[in-house]
Amino acid sequence: MKKQLPSYISTGEPDSFAMNTMKKRKPYIIDQIIEANTCTSHQRDALLSLKQEILEGVITDPFLESVLTPQVLEIDEIKTWKLAIKPYMGKSWLNIPFYFAEAYLYFRILIAFGYFDQGSSFYLKDPFEPFKKRELHAKGGGLETGRLVIGTENSLQNPEEKYKTLIYNALWGNRIDLSMFYIVEQSRHRILASQNEKLLIDHTQRLIELLQKSERIDVILDNVGSELVCDLILARYFLSASTKNTVHFHVKKHPVYVSDVTAKDVDETVDALVSEETWILSIIGQELNNFMKHNRFHIHPHYFWNSALHYPDLPGEILGELRKSDLIILKGDVNYRRLLEDRKWEAWDHMAEIASYFPKPFATLRTMKSEIVVDIEKDRTEKLFHTDPHWLVNGERGIIQVIKRK
Repeated sequence: MKKQLPSYISTGEPDSFAMNTMKKRKPYIIDQIIEANTCTSHQRDALLSLKQEILEGVITDPFLESVLTPQVLEIDEIKTWKLAIKPYMGKSWLNIPFYFAEAYLYFRILIAFGYFDQGSSFYLKDPFEPFKKRELHAKGGGLETGRLVIGTENSLQNPEEKYKTLIYNALWGNRIDLSMFYIVEQSRHRILASQNEKLLIDHTQRLIELLQKSERIDVILDNVGSELVCDLILARYFLSASTKNTVHFHVKKHPVYVSDVTAKDVDETVDALVSEETWILSIIGQELNNFMKHNRFHIHPHYFWNSALHYPDLPGEILGELRKSDLIILKGDVNYRRLLEDRKWEAWDHMAEIASYFPKPFATLRTMKSEIVVDIEKDRTEKLFHTDPHWLVNGERGIIQVIKRK
């Protein structure tokens, strides 16, 4: 008998992380967008209206209210959004599936900002760009992290030790998620500190073995800044290991979740590395550009990554790419949530069973910032709740998990 799927994590559960995120953190993000950008009165009013709508309004179809044409959004992209929105039309923002609420909100933010409006001075302008630039260039930000990471890598001789260090940095860099401002500053100084005891699942050795056997890896990215710099340094090391190796980065088509990576973010980060005064980072940037030029380093934007769909609904064009891969690395919390459809699994359920649909071997690198986890024993789960009631969401712990297809 087929096991019944658990319900979605919902914004309607009183005092839950999901409800508090929608009632407190998301309105704050809208305030930050207004403050960081030179908004027109029309944009400001639209964003403030959206902020109020989260707390008091219902889900509507923005395609009935806004001019969103196929010149701006792909036809399949429009269809995908309309189908996703339909089941929740007229429902309160505070009583719908959490992941849908977040994805839909960021879509609505872009509409209110004028991102899709060809007549707007903010057409295709990233509303989160000021935060992203600051995170890359500021003290303790992405470039400074890169200097420390490459310094550590160069001090090591053993290839496995190099991989291990780069993997750990790629994991803990995920703490710097600009949609979670309260975690960023308390985590910044700990990105490169030894955090092995904070790993609830540590398949690092399995991941190294797969990397050493692979010729093509695909990385589904998460955040800009420190995390993206760490991802680029890891990609460069893999590409340098063999002339046969290729790397494929999968990125958001549009800005979302404040700091999620777009193709433009990758280009600008590589350019920043090239311009670095630290010569080794500059060389890494030049090498990455050279790998792109010779078709060994590829960037794939797609609207699916912005959508409200989960991984069982991956479109054919993405599946076609992923099936060519030897190993897929999924970065961050949202990708982890979408693997599990953001449902209320028991912590002791198993990823290998739930995500058996996934086309290739994969690894998840995730710091924990949402109320979902699997493959943690029941006794251990109870102990974690006893010692740290917020262990699921405070970014203190991480997971490096490898799932091989049978």
